[in-house]
Amino acid sequence: MKKILLLSLLFSLSLQAKEQSVTLKIDGMTCPLCTMAIKKSLKSTKGVKKIKISLPKKRAVVLFETTQANTTTLINAIKKAGYSAELE
Repeated sequence: MKKILLLSLLFSLSLQAKEQSVTLKIDGMTCPLCTMAIKKSLKSTKGVKKIKISLPKKRAVVLFETTQANTTTLINAIKKAGYSAELE
């Protein structure tokens, strides 16, 4: 019985997890090392699933779980890497 309750709880929690994608405009990127630093910082943020950074466009598209992260945490991760960011 306990196993059934635990499985149903885990299943309901997985249904609540919602993914969202945001595009962030990033200032200060000048080279491929910049993109690597930003990507590393975003990857260490809990809930981040996928990151695509464009150096020429100066933007990042980030897929994340809304139950574990939000746009503020993503922007703060980019700031931690030494760059500024805002929603596009």
